[in-house]
Amino acid sequence: MSDSHSLAQILIRSVIRAFHTTQEVLAIEALVQHSCLRDDELAYLMKMNTKDLHRLCASLRDARFLTVHTRPEVIEGKTRPVNRTYYYIDYQQTVDAIKWRVYKTDKDMQGIAKPQDESKEYSCPRCKSQWTQLEVLDSVSIEGFLCLRCEAVLERSQEQEQPGHQQLSRMNNQFKFMTDMLQQIDKGLVPECSFDKAIAVARPIVREAMHEVLASVPVEDAGGMGKPSAVKGLANTGPKTMQVTISDGNEEAELIESRKRKERFLRENALPSWITDSSVPVPAATAAPPVVSFEMRDADGGDGGRAGKRVKVEGEMSFKMEEDEEDDLEFEDVV
Repeated sequence: MSDSHSLAQILIRSVIRAFHTTQEVLAIEALVQHSCLRDDELAYLMKMNTKDLHRLCASLRDARFLTVHTRPEVIEGKTRPVNRTYYYIDYQQTVDAIKWRVYKTDKDMQGIAKPQDESKEYSCPRCKSQWTQLEVLDSVSIEGFLCLRCEAVLERSQEQEQPGHQQLSRMNNQFKFMTDMLQQIDKGLVPECSFDKAIAVARPIVREAMHEVLASVPVEDAGGMGKPSAVKGLANTGPKTMQVTISDGNEEAELIESRKRKERFLRENALPSWITDSSVPVPAATAAPPVVSFEMRDADGGDGGRAGKRVKVEGEMSFKMEEDEEDDLEFEDVV
């Protein structure tokens, strides 16, 4: 283990103890000791259920103190793989996150501190009022600047700090351990940490007999155990049987035999006559009925009245009435 890696571990443990809760401190301590832990293993060490552990590790993941990795594994005695969650610390990412937080906090605190030209450098020993140099420039005597309120001689206090500067100096004192270690880490190189490297050097968890769990194997190392044997719904596709026909070259005889076989099959499966034949007798075809026509006229028999109508009788019930070509009607004048 390099010096930069050891300093990175010390820095992470110091920062997590200074600014985070006890449960988060325990989670990071477990990952530093074991390098990489599965979610159920970390929950066993911390005496928590996995649901609460996932919520706790989610806040640490957002703070870049740990990294989450998920991979499919096959549990002993089962064929379907399940996704297992692992936690480990990416030291490069965590150190960069700490650097950013220190820088951001320092800039925020510098914004609170007032500039030097706005600080009140003069104070009155009599009325305890404070004045800036610009405010007392027009109130001067042989002894010095005078108070604008009680005209007493003002005293200059160069060592007095404003509230913003006090907070900034207090923050620098509290963050001094982090800035010093960050400077030492920058002199070296923090090795890259990936999931494969972390799981390779992971320290196993020793469980009690009553808390033993089934072993699981990654899918890529399980061979064909984790892969499904068939896709559901596609098991019955394809032919069940196969027929092989061997021909001796006499194709014409085979065609005749095949035609006879089909005719025999149709004959054997033909419908009975009581289904194919109708039980209702069909009448025989008869000759077309003659067409008879006659003309209807008035009773007096005169031609000066209404025009006659010709009626054609077709068959038994069909009648057709035709009018004469003379359609003009004569009307008598009424006197």
